[in-house]
Amino acid sequence: MNRKALIVDDEELVRNYVRRALAGRGWAVTEAANGAEALRLAVPGAFDAMVCDLKMPDLRGEEVIKRARQACPAMKIVAITGSVSDIKAPLAPGVQADGFLIKPFGIDEIRDLLEKLTRI
Repeated sequence: MNRKALIVDDEELVRNYVRRALAGRGWAVTEAANGAEALRLAVPGAFDAMVCDLKMPDLRGEEVIKRARQACPAMKIVAITGSVSDIKAPLAPGVQADGFLIKPFGIDEIRDLLEKLTRI
């Protein structure tokens, strides 16, 4: 059974990088270029995991994570960021991510984390 992931980032380069990393291990990957698109796609049972950037122009990643967690409590969520300020500050209260990676992260790092989180 293939696992399914939703990649949410306003940067196409990052989405492509994560998609290639996961597709190489048999993941079915869907991409969202913004938070609103991600929330339309994030319905119960649609994805095993979501990788979500924290800095996006329409909805902040924290809001996307919070709302996706409410809609899909079983989905594993990994927050990603390239911002040094996000490294030092924890996620806002009520925002629950299962993992956190700092850009640039390695292909093995993202694959291993998602596979660990979604291990059945």
